[in-house]
Amino acid sequence: MGPMWLGATAKGLFYLNLGPLDDGALRSFFTGRHDVGFREGGETVERAAREIAHYFARKQRKFTVPLDLTGTSAFAKKVWRAAARIPFGETRSYAWIADRAGGPNFARAVGGALGSNPVPLIIPCHRVVAAGGGLGGFTGGLRLKTWLLEFEAGSQVLPLAEP
Repeated sequence: MGPMWLGATAKGLFYLNLGPLDDGALRSFFTGRHDVGFREGGETVERAAREIAHYFARKQRKFTVPLDLTGTSAFAKKVWRAAARIPFGETRSYAWIADRAGGPNFARAVGGALGSNPVPLIIPCHRVVAAGGGLGGFTGGLRLKTWLLEFEAGSQVLPLAEP
């Protein structure tokens, strides 16, 4: 998967970057959200890293690291809670999430909330797909979403190499 960037406060994990680090996007994400100081390690970051390693070793299917979702809307939190209930190796539609987060007319808004998920993988937005079996979107890109879905389905996946 390559390097992952994790951010945590005293309350919990608030950031996980699965793709290449885009300095501009990173600074934009942090601006106005947290009083940020950078340092390595920390109990929450180490716990998240351990759980992620166990996930990829197929020893853990659900994350228990505490999250700090301060500064996000109530609707986004409902969407993320619904996505977090999707079992490992399974998918649900945007409409399924919408039904649990506000009603059937909210499917497009669900996509926006999932796109702003600050901790993908921990909140498994990759498990949300379009009606009819289409992949929909994913902040980490459709190639990574496909890889994660195949990994969770138990497929023999190749290492995720650069394109």
